[in-house]
Amino acid sequence: MPQRETIVKAFAEWTAFSATRSGCPIKSKEDVYPLIRLPDYDRIFVGEQITQDEFNKWHYDNTLRIREEDDRLPIGWATKLINVYLKTRVYLAGEGRQDLIKCIHPPIDNGLWSGIRNEYQNNSVIIEKTHIVSRIKDITTYDIYKKIIEGCRLIAQQRNCYLIEVEELWQGTEI
Repeated sequence: MPQRETIVKAFAEWTAFSATRSGCPIKSKEDVYPLIRLPDYDRIFVGEQITQDEFNKWHYDNTLRIREEDDRLPIGWATKLINVYLKTRVYLAGEGRQDLIKCIHPPIDNGLWSGIRNEYQNNSVIIEKTHIVSRIKDITTYDIYKKIIEGCRLIAQQRNCYLIEVEELWQGTEI
């Protein structure tokens, strides 16, 4: 494996692991790292152009795979592990198949919910989708997660940006 790929992959794993520090039901690296490594990332990183449908199926299958491996992790936390990992490798490092950047999801957490609420509080359609629950641990089914992502897609359409770029609303560093 080339040096850059090794460094990016290790950093992506670390960022996903770091995302578990606040509120995640599992926190030890011995528990979390194997879950981060569980998805078959080669399916979305190697090959020609990827479609949104292909990515969505991959995301669904691998979220459930993580959940089945460790039932202490609700769907919301399983998606966050995948989404933070992909944000680092795809959005920040520019890795993956053609158009993968257009497919990846923003990590859902309190910082993003706060930013969406502040920016779209008067848009009931977006708020009803994105705020169907208000805590990661309450994203207990993939259908709940999909509804939140639908709301994020509406935001991305309004802002004329990639879905992952809805992350610009994240307010996790606000003081």
